[in-house]
Amino acid sequence: MISYPDPATTGAATCDLCHYRRPTADAPAVAVRPPIAPQRQVRLCAPCSEDRPGRRRRELIEEDISWQAMSRQAHDLADAYTAGRWLPYEDEHHWALGLARTYWTRPALEVALRDPNPYLRAGRLVRVVEPLPRILGIVGAGDRALRPVQALLDTLAVRSARS
Repeated sequence: MISYPDPATTGAATCDLCHYRRPTADAPAVAVRPPIAPQRQVRLCAPCSEDRPGRRRRELIEEDISWQAMSRQAHDLADAYTAGRWLPYEDEHHWALGLARTYWTRPALEVALRDPNPYLRAGRLVRVVEPLPRILGIVGAGDRALRPVQALLDTLAVRSARS
């Protein structure tokens, strides 16, 4: 893992997209157009500017914000799972196995999210996967923006395949 200097001690500006307080990259700022306020410039850290779904655009889009929340939740859930602080329902394991084996397209994920299983709906995994169909409208199935969720689903699928 890359170690970033503490912006509080270096005086560097921090990323406006993620919650990690990473210093911003030297790249130019991107624009954000809030629905009610005027357009403004924001700065992004290197991981956010390189991995966000709208990285080819000069402005933040809704999918970038959804991606940041999704990837943060995926990292948090993966950490909680490996540390034993989160035990997913058995249905979540099976669902993760199905998703890990499926070619990710927007329609396929929309169908998977319509699963009426109450245990799946009550679990934490479905909240991580919910933004994927919108993000897949911007990027392809193999894009690096989807790696945190793919890693989480693969981890869960491995356990599900063993049982």
